[in-house]
Amino acid sequence: MWRSIFRSLRVRMALLLATAVLTTAAAGLAVALTFKVADDHVEELASAQRRLELLSAISGRVGDYALVALQTTESQGQPDRLSLPRKRVQETFVRLDEELARAVARARDEQGATMVAARSRVFAQMRGRFDFLDRQALQSIRDARDGQGGNVERLRVALDSFAASFGPGLSQAIGEERATAREAEAAMAGLRSALVPGAAIAAGLAALLAFVLYRAIARPLVSRISDVAAAAGEIARGDSGIRLKVRGHDELSLAMIRFNRMAAQLARRERRLMEAQARLQEIVDERTAELRGANERLTDADRARRRFFTDVSHELRTPLTVILGEADVTLRTKGGVEDLTAALTKIRGRAKGLHRRVEDLLRVARSESGQLELELEPLSVNDLITAARASLEPSARARGVALAPELPPFDLQVEADADWLRQVVEALIANALRHTAYGGTVRVIGGIDSDGAVTVAVSDDGEGIPQADLPHVFERFYRGASEREGSGFGIGLALARWVVERHQGTIAIDSRTASPDAASGTTVLIRLPALTHRLVIGARS
Repeated sequence: MWRSIFRSLRVRMALLLATAVLTTAAAGLAVALTFKVADDHVEELASAQRRLELLSAISGRVGDYALVALQTTESQGQPDRLSLPRKRVQETFVRLDEELARAVARARDEQGATMVAARSRVFAQMRGRFDFLDRQALQSIRDARDGQGGNVERLRVALDSFAASFGPGLSQAIGEERATAREAEAAMAGLRSALVPGAAIAAGLAALLAFVLYRAIARPLVSRISDVAAAAGEIARGDSGIRLKVRGHDELSLAMIRFNRMAAQLARRERRLMEAQARLQEIVDERTAELRGANERLTDADRARRRFFTDVSHELRTPLTVILGEADVTLRTKGGVEDLTAALTKIRGRAKGLHRRVEDLLRVARSESGQLELELEPLSVNDLITAARASLEPSARARGVALAPELPPFDLQVEADADWLRQVVEALIANALRHTAYGGTVRVIGGIDSDGAVTVAVSDDGEGIPQADLPHVFERFYRGASEREGSGFGIGLALARWVVERHQGTIAIDSRTASPDAASGTTVLIRLPALTHRLVIGARS
């Protein structure tokens, strides 16, 4: 219980304050008692000195009285001449009685009071003898005035008798007062001798008590307060990782615990702020990189579009020039049916090529605007490949290229837009035919890969694609440095990838040019997921 009480800082501060107050009060009380004792001794010494002075005054004034009494008796003067000397002697005895009364009142014990009272009896006897002398002197003066003789001698005899009885008492009283004064001086010296070591011991005890209280209460408190101030300064300088060592269970320890919690909260907030700042910087860097990439893509797109329009101008101008030229020649000449048929055949071929270019441009425009909506439905890949072969077989025969489909014995089913996927496969086959030399072979292979995806591969044994052009073949409007004039706008593979990706599939290309170690050729591989739910694709994001 007591340990829990003394854990409180308020209790310890109250104890420190109470100890200081009690120590101060004790010191003040000791000083007051010392002053009281010293004052008693001083007063006793002063009282003895005053009584000695009064005894000396009594001796002189009694002598004055005796001298006046003799002179008055000899001169037969009036008795009133003794009034003033008598009054002075009596006043001195009264003052002496008052001093004795005060000495009795100051007496600290009964023995001292008895000793002082004994002196009062001596003084009373001395006063009685003086009163007796005074009566004798008055009687001698009256007898002398009445004419009686021998009065002077009788008075002298009385004075001698008075001196014989008064002198020893006076001497005894003076001796006793001197002894009292010496005792008071000795007591003061003893008090002074006792006070010096006592004061030294008291000062040592007070210093020891102050040291113990400082070590036990003040020093730990000041040290912890200094730690708090130093930690607060560190936090003000930005070091939120500082922590205080908590010692004890008092109010200051509780404040230090709260200080540590505050520092931890500041550290967490600072850490979150730094993390947020880092994330913000990462986002800014990412957005900056994206903007830079977008700017580069825009620059590339702008460059590609300028090239595209140049190519469009060339591609459209060439067939139109041929068409117009054939028409003009036919109209100017008067050839026969065979000439007209040949001209119209050439015009029809050029018009079909121009129509194909316009269709490609329309598909590109529709895909760019995001207006394509894929109508997904179950589709047989086997049927798709068979239909594409039938559509392009005449073109293959005209080029002297063998078109060889390879289908598995089971039906391959996907969920796709039949029209768009057919156009992609036909475009890949047509592209392979254009790049395959006479007598070559174009293979269209259907199958399933290890992941269960349906695959369609279009492979040729043409001249292949240079390695420098492979990373760019899927870029829109890219035709490569080796493309022949009139081979197209470079939108076939880009459009094919767009359609395949909208079917949740992938398209990849592998090509090699002729080398001593391997033959040339290009393979385009399409992977489509197995039959899934119907999906409608809206605008491109």
